[in-house]
Amino acid sequence: MSASIPSIPAPAPPPPSNWVGAVAQGSFWLSLLVTLYFLAQALMAAVLARTGFWTTLVTLAWEQQLDGSLWWMLKHPAATSLLVALLCLFSTLASWGLWRERRWGLWAYVWMLGLSALANFVIAWWMDRLLLVLIAMLASDPTAQHELQVQRVLFTLTLVGTSVLFAGLQGWLGWRLLRPDIRARFR
Repeated sequence: MSASIPSIPAPAPPPPSNWVGAVAQGSFWLSLLVTLYFLAQALMAAVLARTGFWTTLVTLAWEQQLDGSLWWMLKHPAATSLLVALLCLFSTLASWGLWRERRWGLWAYVWMLGLSALANFVIAWWMDRLLLVLIAMLASDPTAQHELQVQRVLFTLTLVGTSVLFAGLQGWLGWRLLRPDIRARFR
């Protein structure tokens, strides 16, 4: 008579990875810190905007006919900081919703990823346009103007290249978050 070999119990499947929670929590705390930073900056900007130095800076920007968006930001530094703080607050709320596994948080976070990827390209275009104006205004020597144009092109290519890289990473993360197995965890 032979003894039967006892069956070995199968190991329990590993718990699902909570990489979404880690990403959401990190994003939440970073967004919250940046929001608080821009709120503090708005307070400091409100004080600074009342000084003679700042008034002179705004007047010079107007007289030099700098880009209208830059002039507006110089004229209203506290409002500019508050607008950025508001955008960061939306990011904070989206991250909190993702962290708490709320369906609205998932969709808000994915939209935030897409909009911030788009914003990177808009900012690169805006910076290039601004640099064109500043170079024309500051460099009267053709050699210096050429050197500054080369640096502007390199700077813009770096910004656009970084924007492409981040857009790819943000698109990949958005795609991962919208997979059916991940979406199923959100209520």
